[in-house]
Amino acid sequence: MKEQTGFSDVDGSGRSDALVDYLTLVAQHVGEFRRHGYDFMRLRPGDSVLDVGCGVGEVCVELAAIVGARGRIAGVDLSAAMIDAARRTVAASGLAIELRPASIYELPFADAEFDAVRAERVFQHLDNPEAALREMMRVTKPGGRVLASDPDHAQGGLALDDPAHRRVYEALQRAMARMIVNPHSGTRLRGMFVRAGLRDVQQLVKSFDFNHTEFMQMFFVHERIAAAAAAGEITAREGEEFLAAIEERHRAATFYGSAIGYTVVGTMP
Repeated sequence: MKEQTGFSDVDGSGRSDALVDYLTLVAQHVGEFRRHGYDFMRLRPGDSVLDVGCGVGEVCVELAAIVGARGRIAGVDLSAAMIDAARRTVAASGLAIELRPASIYELPFADAEFDAVRAERVFQHLDNPEAALREMMRVTKPGGRVLASDPDHAQGGLALDDPAHRRVYEALQRAMARMIVNPHSGTRLRGMFVRAGLRDVQQLVKSFDFNHTEFMQMFFVHERIAAAAAAGEITAREGEEFLAAIEERHRAATFYGSAIGYTVVGTMP
């Protein structure tokens, strides 16, 4: 069972509007981590930058502020719904940013066209991330920087005291790994960059805390419970008891959760 999150085929998921809203919510929690990645790309005024999997376009707007009027920002996304959302974001900013639908495997740009190319939370949805990285490298200039950022869905934590609830959570972790095409992408990135021949490879790792509301909104909890139950790992009742337990922790101010994010950057030879 793969990709019940919908992100491998946003336009065909039947809930593209909800996924656009989801990315807007996630963006509120990764801003500082994302900006560290901008620093890793060593951007300067006048640079040309491509954002692959640009989503709702807020990154393109932030990058445009860094490279200035002499710079160039382009964004691509496989989803037409995401490109439409990005166009609304860009229109509201008043900035000149190029946006178009495209696959990460076939970027519509010439060789060595950009000073920096990035992809955030994209590789986890790819069945051939190595080919995607090669295509990003193709459109990056010699000496330019390539960046990818992703989680590892086997990592992270949730504060639980009851062993029965812990077993349910572990089943939900396994369910999430089955729902994502490339669930361990975050921890795979650095090795992939080194093998691809990128130089000066750097890695940034960060733990993100989240509250009960964010956990329920951002981590596909109900879908994971349904998937774990369908796999026979938990019963429907155990899923309900788990939800009640974390809701009680929320009321008692003892809820705590975390997730791990990875950003890797390398320089083109």
